[in-house]
Amino acid sequence: MRNSVIELIFEIAKDKNAFDQIENYFTNIDKQKLGENIIACGILPEAFNHDSSEEKLWAQYSDIILAKALTFLDIPSEVLRARGNSADVFGKAQGYSLVGDAKTFRLSRTAKNQKDFKIKSLDDWRRANNYALLVAPLTQYPQRKSQIYEQAIDKNVTLISYTHLSFLLNFHQKNQNLNLLWETGNRLKTQFKPSEYQSSANYWAEIDKATCEIVNQNETELQTYKNFEIQKTQEIGEEGINFWQDRIKEYKQLSQEEAVKKLIKAEKIEAKIKTIQKAIQDLEI
Repeated sequence: MRNSVIELIFEIAKDKNAFDQIENYFTNIDKQKLGENIIACGILPEAFNHDSSEEKLWAQYSDIILAKALTFLDIPSEVLRARGNSADVFGKAQGYSLVGDAKTFRLSRTAKNQKDFKIKSLDDWRRANNYALLVAPLTQYPQRKSQIYEQAIDKNVTLISYTHLSFLLNFHQKNQNLNLLWETGNRLKTQFKPSEYQSSANYWAEIDKATCEIVNQNETELQTYKNFEIQKTQEIGEEGINFWQDRIKEYKQLSQEEAVKKLIKAEKIEAKIKTIQKAIQDLEI
């Protein structure tokens, strides 16, 4: 499914109704197929240029997938069209409402910090809703200590992964309540001292326990899903490696003039010259 979505996004990204088209594409997806493919949406294709229409549409695609997953888990959800200073997904279940955000990352990007996860922003965007959650690839969350876990516990913002969602989609039955997940931060406040809040091990142990308890499965079964994420990430990594190796071959075939033009464009040199010219013209003191 990943390849077909990439092709579709390249085709429609610049259309005014691109969001509607990608949303319609997933109208009839069933629970099983969504569960089988949800992990791949957390990794941005290397073929998409940074900050391009394609990259932005992929982010919207991940929000659509999150809304679909929550809806299958008895939390009817939608992607909020208004962007900026708000969460991307809103869901309302029996007895509570929540907001959510789906994160995607490039494997070629090495450094990720707390600002990438926007925990405090999600807490603000919660407003009058009961809960807030963030979903990202499990392999892309900090693996040791991090302020994001401290913030998640302090604000009771639930961090989950596409792997956990895949697991839930496969085993969740009607009327199995997900409140255990949404109360993770509040529970951890009673179990650990504030000095221990930054521990990734403490946080994910609780998420794993709650996820398995909700669907009456054991953590050995959940581990198979984690192993699948590793396998899928390796496959997508090869996709990215092949893309950049092809780009190297393409560059090696360029003439010197073509290569210089590409370098000037990549460095945005002409735009920088225009910016300087604008800054110094008509100067007054």
